[in-house]
Amino acid sequence: MKKIVFILCAVLLNMGLFSCTPQTLSEETKNTQACCGDDGDLPPPPPPPPPYTGG
Repeated sequence: MKKIVFILCAVLLNMGLFSCTPQTLSEETKNTQACCGDDGDLPPPPPPPPPYTGG
């Protein structure tokens, strides 16, 4: 019984360590695509609201 538990733990540990590599993560982030037919740049965000001065 102890051998089965040890083998399962070893398999799960190996799956966790080797299932995701930094190379695959970096390749996924480089492949960004435009959404909804937008091929140009996104417009800048609106300016922040003026600071609250009390009142």
